[in-house]
Amino acid sequence: MPKSILYHIIDKIKTKRILVAIGCVEKADIVFLVDASGSVGATNFKKELEFVSTILSNFTIDPDHVQVGVVTFDSKTYLRIKLNQYNDTKSIQNAVKGIPYTGQLTKTDIALQFILSKVFVPSAGDRSDAKDVLVILTDGVSGNPLNTAKQAYIYKEKHIQVISVGIGRGANKEELTNMASVPGYVFQVTDFSKLLGIQKTIHALSCNNDVITTPSLQWMFG
Repeated sequence: MPKSILYHIIDKIKTKRILVAIGCVEKADIVFLVDASGSVGATNFKKELEFVSTILSNFTIDPDHVQVGVVTFDSKTYLRIKLNQYNDTKSIQNAVKGIPYTGQLTKTDIALQFILSKVFVPSAGDRSDAKDVLVILTDGVSGNPLNTAKQAYIYKEKHIQVISVGIGRGANKEELTNMASVPGYVFQVTDFSKLLGIQKTIHALSCNNDVITTPSLQWMFG
C-alpha cells in the first residue's frame, strides 16, 4: 500500500476519533428505553434516570441538533417524554427526574414495537432528516425472547441505530446482542452504580454518524 494512502487512512481514523470525543456531528433523534420492571427496584430505577440525565448534559438539545425522548417499560410501555417535547437541556433533565417507577413484568418486545409505532414517527417529533437512535437499558430477559428478536430485526431493516445496555447478572448477552445494531453496541455492567462509567461511550456512539459501519470505531468502543 502506498504511504500516501496509508497516511490518509490514519488521518481519517484520527478524525473520527476526534468527532466521537467532541460530540454530535449531525441531527439525531435519540430515545432512551428504560427498564422499570419489578426486578429493577425504585432505588436502581433512579440510577437509570441519573444515567440518562448525565448523558443529556453533553447534548445540544434543540430542534436543529439533538432531540431526546424517554420511554419506560415493564408489562406495559409508557411514553414519558416525546422527542420534540423539550428544547433545552435543563427542562428535559427536570422532566427525567420526575418519571415514576412502575415495577411489573419485563415485556421488552412490546416496548420495542411501541417505539416503532408511537415514538419514531412524525407525530411524536421524529424528524426525517435526523438519525434515529435507541438506547436500551435493561436488567433482565424479555418475557417473549422470540418476538423481541423479531422486533429488533425491524430496527435493523429501518436502519435505526440500537445500543443495548445490560445491567447485572439477569441481563442476557444473547438477547442484548440480538437487539443491538452490531455486537460492538452491546454493553454490560455488573450493577446499576456502574452505569455512569459508560455514559461517555454511549454518548459518543449515539452522536457519531460513522460508528455503525466503521470497524475502527467499533474496535475503539467494543
